[in-house]
Amino acid sequence: EDTSTVEGITILIRNFADERLWHRHHSPRNIALAMMGEVGELAELFQWKKDEGDLGEVLSEKELDKVGQELADVAIYLMRLADVCHVRLGDEARRLIEDCQ
Repeated sequence: EDTSTVEGITILIRNFADERLWHRHHSPRNIALAMMGEVGELAELFQWKKDEGDLGEVLSEKELDKVGQELADVAIYLMRLADVCHVRLGDEARRLIEDCQ
């Protein structure tokens, strides 16, 4: 699969979950709640930080690395949720952007 596309990453995530038999636990509700936990971890990295300035001035290198990890966690859960709900996330995102133009 082409891991440079939303669809390719979605297949990679689906296969990863299937290999581990996680589909039994991957109800939309469970995935959404897990994703919200990851969003909370991401938000915590920005809590009490100033809004002004370059991100590199606001966060340390270690914190910036953690932001990347948490964003990836959120994205993985989002793509898994879309897959379980039979939503083509790339198509839906594109449609929303086009509708706003």
